[in-house]
Amino acid sequence: MVTINNVLDGMILNLSQAFPNATIYEEEIKQGLVEPCFFVKLFPVAQDKEFGRRYKRYHTFDVHYFPLSQEDANVEMHDVAEKLYDALEWISIGSGSHHGSKMTHEIIDGVLHFSVSYDFHVMRPKKEYPKMQTLTKEGFIKNG
Repeated sequence: MVTINNVLDGMILNLSQAFPNATIYEEEIKQGLVEPCFFVKLFPVAQDKEFGRRYKRYHTFDVHYFPLSQEDANVEMHDVAEKLYDALEWISIGSGSHHGSKMTHEIIDGVLHFSVSYDFHVMRPKKEYPKMQTLTKEGFIKNG
């Protein structure tokens, strides 16, 4: 079964391959961050029950990019956004790959915010019930 950490690991792998010179922070920004860098924030994960053991899970991420310098920062951030559309379109999770959707980007207060969602089906494991151990049968013949 695919977990939230598997999705996060797939994203981090793609980011590190597409941007080898950038530092990537997960889930919290530490003081003294080294620019250029990415910060990957997971929005609340949602899950809907579909049928039986089948669920639809929604993972939405906000990838923040802090540019190397503030001089021509918007040009740099738009270039990074273009590259992010390609880098995060498909991520490898386990033995398969998953498609990113609902991709958007915007620049807020000198930081690039790139949003991407990975939605897929999850199958819960089948519950195991104890098997019957023994059966005792009693029978009677009616009228004779």
